[in-house]
Amino acid sequence: MKYTYKRLTIDSYIHTLYEDGLQHSSVLSADEIRNRVESIGIFRLKGYVKAFRNGLNAYSIDDLLELHDIDRQISSSMFILSSQVEIKLKAYLIEVAYEQSDNPFFYLLKENYKEDFRLNSDSLNDWKIPKNSLKPEVYMHYRDYYLSTYSFGYNRVYIHEQETIELCEDVNYPPFHYFVENLALGAVIMLVSKLRLQNKSVLKLVGNKFGIYNEKTFLHYLLRLKEIRNRCAHNGRLFNRNYRGVKSFGKHKEFRKIIYEHKLIDVYYSLQFLKNSKNIYAETDELISSFINDNLSKCSDKIQGWILNILRRTR
Repeated sequence: MKYTYKRLTIDSYIHTLYEDGLQHSSVLSADEIRNRVESIGIFRLKGYVKAFRNGLNAYSIDDLLELHDIDRQISSSMFILSSQVEIKLKAYLIEVAYEQSDNPFFYLLKENYKEDFRLNSDSLNDWKIPKNSLKPEVYMHYRDYYLSTYSFGYNRVYIHEQETIELCEDVNYPPFHYFVENLALGAVIMLVSKLRLQNKSVLKLVGNKFGIYNEKTFLHYLLRLKEIRNRCAHNGRLFNRNYRGVKSFGKHKEFRKIIYEHKLIDVYYSLQFLKNSKNIYAETDELISSFINDNLSKCSDKIQGWILNILRRTR
């Protein structure tokens, strides 16, 4: 099907919303509304309008703009939560790895991976030997300290006469703990899923630290973590999307009778589980109350009720 582009102006789009039944604002002037829509963008705003389509005349443009603002607050809250889990993931990975190996450069050895593996090129950029005075800005305290203190050339003794993964000559490879701290979340998850030390799956060992004892289930939790983190980082809409599923166990099975697997409260639960390495909610109402306190505390009762309504099975 050929895509046909039809240009919309802000004024004509707002007028169309009113024609479709959306109520006018009780607090904002026409210019203020136009400025708000201009700063959000028509395409982005359409995602929030779509959620109201079955009853647009029951809401005002104030409700629509509040929904957008609350979703931004949810994004900030979920980003912080996902970051806390990421920090914990890196700490557990480093701890588990050094329990199995006393070689700080073990991650360069081919035998320590489940299959052929190469390090993501982006993960190596900050460790490249500079060709000029310009320095990367990311993690300079790790990189510059390492470059001024160590040389990978002197540390090749750790991998002497052992088969390595593909290495680049212009990279000053750091010890594993430096390398992990500088990795993006996606690269960390890839590393966790592929490493094998002393014939033990690192994915399983790290999963056990989180209280998840099936490595496939743990990987799905990590991929969900990556999904929500990316949506937050790229300012995507969160509240009315479907998310990657994860296997429920323990109390989570009971919660699934009330909340949808692929909706935001379920994602919130899985992040809280990873953060605390255990279930911290005795009942579904406790989970929902925690979600409200963390994400919807500044929300009007009307919009809060509407958001919860689409996240729960019982309506």
